[in-house]
Amino acid sequence: MHELSIKQKNKEQGRLRARELAAAKQSQPTSTSTRHGARNQHRHKHFAKWILSTFPHVLEECIDNDLNLVDPPTRKHILDVAGGKGELSARLTLCHALHVVMVDPRQADITSVYMKDVVPKLPNKWQTSVKKRIHDNPMFVQDLLRRRYKQLVMHFDIPDPELCSDKLHDAKQRKESIERNTSHDLNYHIQNASLIIGLHSDGATEAIVDVALCYNKPFVVVPCCVFPNLFNNRFITVEECDETGDLKSRQIPVRTHEQFCEYLLNKDPRFKKEELPFEGRNIAIWWDGKALEY
Repeated sequence: MHELSIKQKNKEQGRLRARELAAAKQSQPTSTSTRHGARNQHRHKHFAKWILSTFPHVLEECIDNDLNLVDPPTRKHILDVAGGKGELSARLTLCHALHVVMVDPRQADITSVYMKDVVPKLPNKWQTSVKKRIHDNPMFVQDLLRRRYKQLVMHFDIPDPELCSDKLHDAKQRKESIERNTSHDLNYHIQNASLIIGLHSDGATEAIVDVALCYNKPFVVVPCCVFPNLFNNRFITVEECDETGDLKSRQIPVRTHEQFCEYLLNKDPRFKKEELPFEGRNIAIWWDGKALEY
């Protein structure tokens, strides 16, 4: 009987501990961006809204409307680098009437992404409006995309070693290096972009920043993967106390997400860092294209 009561007591303590852990878990904030597999399925929606509010002076050049009679060779656009399946481009073109050129080596089906991933998340009145327009014109979405959207099915191949070389301090030399080592089509759309963006653009992230800086283009990147073994020429300076207590500076290789963000931010004093309103990798490094204010 004594042994049975001990087991019952242990079970009751276990149940109590489980309830305490469950309560503690529920009380934890849900906005943390450090956990693996974060719920960031709405990141494209939040990122699109943030772009609209942060770059209004830039996006005016990219708006598509019935009065916009500008010929395509001079029309400005957003350059969406490594856009993946294209949800961000779909939102910017079809929800916000902006001209977008997406760069990604995989062909995206924007119509399908819009209908399956974007429309179901819209407010009911907008869903009804979209369905009515498609009923009146079954090619409604495709017609808008033909006017507003284009994809360059290629990698964002920018000569990183040359671009980052200490020998190329002059902006003119850097531009010439890009023009020599990139396709004519890609270079043309870089120069005609009003804004360059990269949401979790992986290996293209630093290239976006370097190209934007070279051409004085507003940009925003939201870094994700660091690839420290592939990009082993990235370093940041840290200050540490030595054995005597004196503060010493030394360079360390960039290996973590936090270090990568700092590395990009340090490229120019005009750059800004901001936490975006979604979970997961949500730190934006951006520049609005304006001069540094003192």
